Formats: sequence, C-alpha cells, structure tokens
Amino acid sequence: MKYSGIIFTALLLCAEAGAWQGVNLDTGTVIDIRIENANSFTEGNIQYFDYEQGELKLGYLNMYEQNFGLIVDLDTGDLLRVQMSPAE
Repeated sequence: MKYSGIIFTALLLCAEAGAWQGVNLDTGTVIDIRIENANSFTEGNIQYFDYEQGELKLGYLNMYEQNFGLIVDLDTGDLLRVQMSPAE
C-alpha cells in the first residue's frame, strides 16, 4: 500500500508539471494554461481556460523574457498578451 501512494503522488506531480496560471494583460482576466509539451514552456501548442469567457480553448504560446508572452487563439486568431507563473 505504501508504494501505491508513492506512485500516485509521482503521477500527480507529473500531470501538473505543465500547468501554469497567468493574467491577460489587456483585460486583467485570470487564465490557466496546460502545456502539451511540458518540456518546453517557451513556445508551442497549449490548452488554456479563459475565466472571462468560461471556456477551454486551444492556442499557440510564444513566451518572452520575465514570463511575458503572447497566446494566439487557434480558433479566432485573437492575440492575448499574458504574464505567466507556475500554478499553485
């Protein structure tokens, strides 16, 4: 039983490794990001939850220095300026 708890904890930590939270700098809205390739936070396809619109969306993330970046909404083409930090 002890080993199953350790394995569960390890799986949980791996699942959250690609989770980040940020702010849309234009609207002030909080967004949550799930990175599909957790090894690369600087650029790539993502899923993000926009709390202003209340829906999960697909996007492309391009991060710059100091946790600032752009998300391109893959459905609408809209650009979101964001500041990100690891999810707590």
